[in-house]
Amino acid sequence: MSHWIMGILAVLFGLAGLLMAGAARDFGILAFGLALSLFAVLFCWWMIKTAYDEAERRSTEG
Repeated sequence: MSHWIMGILAVLFGLAGLLMAGAARDFGILAFGLALSLFAVLFCWWMIKTAYDEAERRSTEG
C-alpha cells in the first residue's frame, strides 16, 4: 500500500481512538482509545523517519 494511504488510515484510527476515549464511560475503553491514538502518532512519526532515512540514503549513494 502507498505511504499516503497508510498515513491516512493511521490518522483515522487515531481520531477514532480519541473519540472513543472522549466518550468512554469506563477505564478499559479510555485506555484503549488513548493507546490507539498513541499508536497512530508513533506510527506516523515512524513513517516520517523512514522516509527521511530513505532520502538520506539515496543522496549519499550517488
